[in-house]
Amino acid sequence: MRFALVALLVSLSATAAQPRKPVVALLPATGSSSPLRNLGLLIDARASELLEAAGKTSELHVRQVLAMAEAESLDPASFSDPKVAALARINLGADRVVTTNLELKGKGFVLTGAVIEAGKTTPFSIDLPALQNAALLVGSEGLVKAVLGAAPKRTATQPESVTRESLIELGDCYATIIRQPMAIETPAVLEPGEIDAAIASCRKALEIDPDLHFAQATLALAQAINGDDVGATKTLAGLAEGDDGFEPYTLARFWLLTRYQSNEAGLAFLRSIVAKHPTELIARYSLAETLSLLSNQATAADAWNEVLALVPSSPIVMGRLSRALFRSGKRDEALAMAKRGLEAAPQSREARLQLASRYIDLGKPDDAIAVLKPLTASKNARGEEVLRLGWAYWLKGDSETASGLFQTALDRAASASEWRTRGRAFYNLALVEAKRGHTDAAKVALKASLQTGFRMKNLDASLEVVSREVERSQSFDAGNRVALTPRESSLFPLDLFGELQPLAKKPPPPEGLVLFRF
Repeated sequence: MRFALVALLVSLSATAAQPRKPVVALLPATGSSSPLRNLGLLIDARASELLEAAGKTSELHVRQVLAMAEAESLDPASFSDPKVAALARINLGADRVVTTNLELKGKGFVLTGAVIEAGKTTPFSIDLPALQNAALLVGSEGLVKAVLGAAPKRTATQPESVTRESLIELGDCYATIIRQPMAIETPAVLEPGEIDAAIASCRKALEIDPDLHFAQATLALAQAINGDDVGATKTLAGLAEGDDGFEPYTLARFWLLTRYQSNEAGLAFLRSIVAKHPTELIARYSLAETLSLLSNQATAADAWNEVLALVPSSPIVMGRLSRALFRSGKRDEALAMAKRGLEAAPQSREARLQLASRYIDLGKPDDAIAVLKPLTASKNARGEEVLRLGWAYWLKGDSETASGLFQTALDRAASASEWRTRGRAFYNLALVEAKRGHTDAAKVALKASLQTGFRMKNLDASLEVVSREVERSQSFDAGNRVALTPRESSLFPLDLFGELQPLAKKPPPPEGLVLFRF
């Protein structure tokens, strides 16, 4: 594995040594109806492939944009607002972001938007023909011209189809899959009903147009995150080598290789994608995130530094690098990097949360409180932000203030993907009640925490007796614990505490999975 990591870093260093290309992010298309938004997303997807072929920019994928929007409490439906788009540009660390809005116009469509840079906004408007397949071609090529100032070379580029019906089905599938959380370091809750519907739509798209390879790659990813790894393997087997430029293909195959062959195989595949598609930033981010789990943190910090050389204004990358530096023992450098992230994006909620986390790591709760208070005063405050503030007060001994914030965190963490936040908030409330000597209240809070699926691997001593009583009364044996854990998709198996096990033995691979040879 050491050889693979060294080769990986050498490859990254050589790539990063090239002149830096401007970083572009196509913000998710908006529109007044779902069919319009879906077609707009496909126009963005084809434009992304054309931009990569041009080789003049590096690009953040729409999944990365949506992850940023969730962390920053930004509504993707508002991305057509120039002020929101400008804020997204800073929070992403991009040189340019591009807004798109698709609406009906006469018998066809009109695609409007703007290319937003620091201190400069360039609007555009493109009239599109009435048929979706023709509108996809004209819209994506016009969008690239707006970004680069010149029309792209005419070439067959996915997604495109000879039939409008296949694109309608693909739009329904793709719009769902890009919204599904699929983090590497923290596995996320999936909505089975939505995934099942997306899979059905992708299948219909392929039945109508078997040459729609983008739909096949998206189907493979949907199957992988839905737990149908055998189906995903069969779907990937029908794709050509040239299809590895599609991000759904990259992510699906990376997950399967890492799950079933070896961690080295997953890293090797990502390294091959970086070499073949150096402007695909999602592959670089995924690689650095995986190294953060698999290797020593000094190696992970090196990988994040390589990404930072390409996206030097990204508070997201600075935050990840800050965490890796702290874990590798470089405490002062970690704090300085977190401060730099907030300086780069003063309105970034994630950058503020990362800086507060470093202060908590360093045992400085008062500094963490000062950083977090502006966040939690906002009506958009997320449960995790309030929970972190409550923990800072708990660390400094103010259990009354902490208790109120833990309760507020429960109220704010309403979505399915925030189950860990709710579980930890209940656990923290149990700590408060135990400190007060209220054993029965502590039992109630701890039981509620367990019922979310949350488990603390290292239980606080004040809750050991309470925990035994709760588990006896509820029969929380090993089988029930697995059943209680919310459904998630992960590169690695989870233990009973919901924590990743990256060094666990790999199960036999599905038949047909193309393996790497070392």
